[in-house]
Amino acid sequence: MNPPYPAATDAACWDWDDQMNDKDTQGDKQRLADIDRRLDKLQAQREEKDRPGRSALPEGMAAIMGRVATELVAGVVIGAFIGWALDRWLDTSPLFMLVMFFMGAIAGMLNVWRVFTGRGLAAGYFDEHKNSSLKDD
Repeated sequence: MNPPYPAATDAACWDWDDQMNDKDTQGDKQRLADIDRRLDKLQAQREEKDRPGRSALPEGMAAIMGRVATELVAGVVIGAFIGWALDRWLDTSPLFMLVMFFMGAIAGMLNVWRVFTGRGLAAGYFDEHKNSSLKDD
């Protein structure tokens, strides 16, 4: 059976193999360059995405800080107002105003604690405490 190509010497075979390797090497280099280019592009996109905005705080941090300030101020103001109203109604000196002022401050701090611990008044909040008190017995 005759080979599909004419018989060649060993030197001719080596030359043909070298040409094929050169073509493959060029293709490999192009593929690697393309992969490097795409990786650099993806890395630049990721760095742009991860770069913090104008403020150094994460996006949700400003909302949390606003809520904390609101909880503290609202607790104190509402407590002081209720105390003032009770003092006017019962014709007492600033007794109720002072008591309710501190109660409002404590309520505001409790609300801030709930914000930071993530407990809030979500479903199951009271059940968790009921279950933990049963386990203590």
